[in-house]
Amino acid sequence: MSRARLGGSRRPLAFLSLAGLVLGAPCLPGLARASTFDTPTGTVTLGAGAVRAVSFEDTNVLRAMNVKVAKWNARSFLELDYSDATPEALSALVAEGKDVSIEGSRSLRIGKDSKGLVFFDKSSFDAVKGSRFEVTFWSRADGIAPSFFVAYGRTDEDVYTKDHFPFAQVRALRTGVQTSDGWAEYSTGALDGEVFGVGVRAIGFVPRSVDEGDTFLLDALEIRKVDDAVTKPELCTQDDVSKQCGPAGDCMYGHCVPSTVTWGPLPTKALREELAERWIHVMTKIHGDRNSVALANAKLVKEARRLAAEATSSRIFVGGLARLVNETRDNHTSFGAPSNFTYFGPQLTFASSSGLGCFGVVEKDLLGGGMGYAVFNVTQDSRLKPGDVLASIDGQDPKAWIDKHYPSFVRTLPNDPRSDWGESASSMAELLVSRARTFTVTRCESASSCEGAARTEVKLDVGELVYQAILSGETGGGGSIACTARFRNAVKDPQARSQAGEDNVNVEVQPSGEVSVQFDGFSGQGGWEAQMNGVFKDGPAKVLMDAREGHGGYYSAIDYLFSITRGASEPYGVVSVGRGGHDTMDPTGLFTSARTCTAPQGGNELVCVASNVDGFFSIPGAADPLAMRSKIAWLNTVDVSANDYMPKLLQGRSKFRVFAPHPTAGAFGSVIQLPSYLSGFQGGSIQIQDSRFGKTLSDAQQARWESGHGVEPDEVVVQKQSDILLGEDTILKAARTWLEAP
Repeated sequence: MSRARLGGSRRPLAFLSLAGLVLGAPCLPGLARASTFDTPTGTVTLGAGAVRAVSFEDTNVLRAMNVKVAKWNARSFLELDYSDATPEALSALVAEGKDVSIEGSRSLRIGKDSKGLVFFDKSSFDAVKGSRFEVTFWSRADGIAPSFFVAYGRTDEDVYTKDHFPFAQVRALRTGVQTSDGWAEYSTGALDGEVFGVGVRAIGFVPRSVDEGDTFLLDALEIRKVDDAVTKPELCTQDDVSKQCGPAGDCMYGHCVPSTVTWGPLPTKALREELAERWIHVMTKIHGDRNSVALANAKLVKEARRLAAEATSSRIFVGGLARLVNETRDNHTSFGAPSNFTYFGPQLTFASSSGLGCFGVVEKDLLGGGMGYAVFNVTQDSRLKPGDVLASIDGQDPKAWIDKHYPSFVRTLPNDPRSDWGESASSMAELLVSRARTFTVTRCESASSCEGAARTEVKLDVGELVYQAILSGETGGGGSIACTARFRNAVKDPQARSQAGEDNVNVEVQPSGEVSVQFDGFSGQGGWEAQMNGVFKDGPAKVLMDAREGHGGYYSAIDYLFSITRGASEPYGVVSVGRGGHDTMDPTGLFTSARTCTAPQGGNELVCVASNVDGFFSIPGAADPLAMRSKIAWLNTVDVSANDYMPKLLQGRSKFRVFAPHPTAGAFGSVIQLPSYLSGFQGGSIQIQDSRFGKTLSDAQQARWESGHGVEPDEVVVQKQSDILLGEDTILKAARTWLEAP
C-alpha cells in the first residue's frame, strides 16, 4: 500500500523517525560530505572531488557505470535475475516532475515491477581499493524503504548469480538528515576498499517484497574516498582483537577484518541511544520471563546506555548490544540476525560440520573424568577423528573459552546456563572455524586406555587453514554432514520433517519389544498427533522417546501428548501467563483469567488470548489413558520450549525417567517475533510468558516461575569418550538398560 506524502513546502527536520527510532545526529561517524545540503531550500548540491557523483539527470552516465537491471528471483532469495540496462529500460525508471528529486530535476524510481539497479562500476571501485571509501545517497520511501548493498567479490558472478554470493557485503544507514517531505540521506560510513584482498564488485538498489505501486526514489549518489586507514589482516584472537585489529576491527578466521563487513556500519549516536532504550524497554517492560527481566535490570539497562554513549565501531556497539540481549538468558529471546549471507556473517547459523565434523558433550572417562567436548562424527576429509576430545582453544580450557566468547556470536542463549554444554557443542565446528585461531584435541587410540603411545595431541591452526582457503577461493571442501546432539540415532534412517512440514515422528519396534521413537520437536497438528497416538494408543510396555534434538513447537501438541500419556490418577498441569502490567509483573489478580482458560471446557478464546494465558491440568475423575501403563524413557540434550514443557509435565509420573547430560534450556513461555530495529537486520524475538506447574491450578499458583530452571535429568548420563571409540551411544544404552529392568 502506498503511503501518503507530507504536504506543504519542503523543509529540513531537526530529527527523523525510523520505525519509531529518533535519529538526531547529522551524519554517520567519519562522514565528511562532498555534497552540500542547503537548509533553506532542502536541496542537495553534488560537490567536486568524489570518485563518482551521479545526479541522474542523464541516464547515459548510468551506462558508463556498467549498470544492470536486476530483480530478485521468485524461487531464491539469494539470486538476482539480471537484464541489460537498455536506454528504454533506464528511461522507464526516470522520475521527473514536481518534488521528485532533491538534486536537479530528476531521480530514479526503484521498485516498478520489483526491478532495481546494480552498478558494476569497476573504475570507481578500483580507485578506492587499498583505501577507505564511502557511499552516500538520498532516498524517499513511496511505499517501501530503500534497499541497498555494497557487494565485494572476485567476479561479477559473485553478486547474487545462481549458486554464488558476495565475498562480503555492507548496507547503509540513515545519517539523521531528512526533509519534511520524506527525503532522507543514507550512508555506509567509511568502508575498506578491499577485504582479504578482495575488492568491491558492485553496489545495488534492488527492493524485496514489493507490493504493487510501492517504490522508492533515488537521487544524489556519491562514491568518494575517505582515507587510507584500512584494517590490515593481522593475526588475532578473540582475546586480543582490540589490540591487534583496533576498535574498528573484528577477528574472523584468525585475522583482522573491518567490523563494517561483520556487524555493519556504526549507527549514529542518536540511533545507538534509541536502540539501547528500545531494548531496555522491551526487556524490562514487555518481556514475560521473570528471570530474564531481573537479569536485564541488573546489567543490560546500564551497559546498553554505556555502549550507546561510548562505542566507536559496530563490533563494539551492535555486537555488544546483541551480547547483552543474549545475557538476559532466554532461549526465546534474540537481538536479531544481520542479513549477511557472506563469509563474514558475525553470528553462528546452525549446527554445521564446517569441514571438521560434529561435536557433542562427552564424559572424558579416558582422560581422568569430567565433562568436555568430543568429536562425534567427521566429514570426509577432516583432520579429526571420532572420539577426539577438545583440549584447548587458543591456549585456553575449551569451556572457559566458550563461557567468555560464545555469548558474543550465538543468536540466543539457554535460560539455564547448565544447558550451554549441549547448545555450544552443536555449534562448535562453526565456532572453531570462524572465531578460533588454533585448537588442540587429545586423541586416544584405545577404548580401554589413553596412556603412552595410545595418546597424542593434535593441534590445528584452523584460522590460517581457513584464511588460506579463502584467499585461494577454494573453500567448501572437506564435505558436509548434518550434526545433531545424538551420537547414534534411536531408529534407522530417521526423517526430520514430514511432507506436510510437521516434525516427523520416527517409530521403530525393536526385537526386545521396545517402541523406539525419535523426533525433534512439537511442530505439528493433526498428522503429528496421529503419529503419536499410534505410538501410545495400545499402551506399549516399553517406549523410548529420543528427543535429544528438540527445537520446541506448539502448545496444542504438548497438551495432546500429555493427555494420552498422563492420567488423572497422577494429576499435573501447567499455567502460562504474561506479565500483569507494564510496570508491575505480578499484580494481585494475575491468575484470574487462568481459572477459566485452563479449565477442561476452556474459557473464552478472546479473553484468554487478550489475557495472554495458556494452560491445562489433568481432568479430575477422568479415566487414565492406556499409556499410563507404559514405561517411558525420555532422552534430552539440546531441548528448548515445548521440549522443556513435555518432560516437565511427565516427570514424577510412574514409570517415567529422563536421561540427559544436563538440564534442558528452561524456556517456559510463548514467543513473539519483533520487527527489525536496524536496517540490514532481521527482526529478533522475545518470550512473553512464564509458567508454573502443579497438580492443580491452586498448587501451580504457589509454585515458582519455571523459566531459567531447565528440566533436571532423573539420571545424568553423558556420552563416554570410550563408547565413541567403540561406536556405542552411552545414553541410548543407559535408557534401554532401565527399560529392560523389572
